[in-house]
Amino acid sequence: MRIQLVHPEQANDYCCNVYWVAGDPGNPRDVHTLVDVGSSHPGTLDAVLAALSGLPKGLGRRPVEQVVLTHAHYDHAGALEAVAARFQPVVHAFQPGPRVCHLLADGQWLRVGSLDMRVLHTPGHSDDSICLFCPETRELFSGDTLYRISDTGGTYPACYARSLERLAALRPSVIYPGHGDPITGDAAGFIAEALARVQASILQP
Repeated sequence: MRIQLVHPEQANDYCCNVYWVAGDPGNPRDVHTLVDVGSSHPGTLDAVLAALSGLPKGLGRRPVEQVVLTHAHYDHAGALEAVAARFQPVVHAFQPGPRVCHLLADGQWLRVGSLDMRVLHTPGHSDDSICLFCPETRELFSGDTLYRISDTGGTYPACYARSLERLAALRPSVIYPGHGDPITGDAAGFIAEALARVQASILQP
């Protein structure tokens, strides 16, 4: 499985990281997948579409065969209409929305690139937040469920603490977050630190 950051977040446009997960072009089971699509800002949209069109997809295949939305916030899903119109992918999300073809369920398996990944419903940042975890490689796509929490002065929904507990139990080796650089060193420690600070904050039912 090859993971490519098609478009990083930009200072001039609040946009998430857009990840392309490639399968083996010769394996019909594999699925070229986009994890989140970015915002609809014209500059971002043009850059994403141009980058996707130039990817090595394989003979007779589309560069984007499916899209998985980690949640529906505009910086993650704003470009969906344009991406769907250009590449006609199957679109997966936890909640219904424009262009969404299939609703994800907690615990289901989904072929992403050349590997099978588990869908995890991780509410807290949003009600529809999901993560993707590959037990074989211990790689985690976390959307906005994981980010660096620097203090204990915040207020969080209790379900967010439970979502972090669930991710901590996975002990991933690499985290591909919705914002910021991939976390390749002590990914489990990153989650543990976030969890400790959330648990020490105010939790609302």
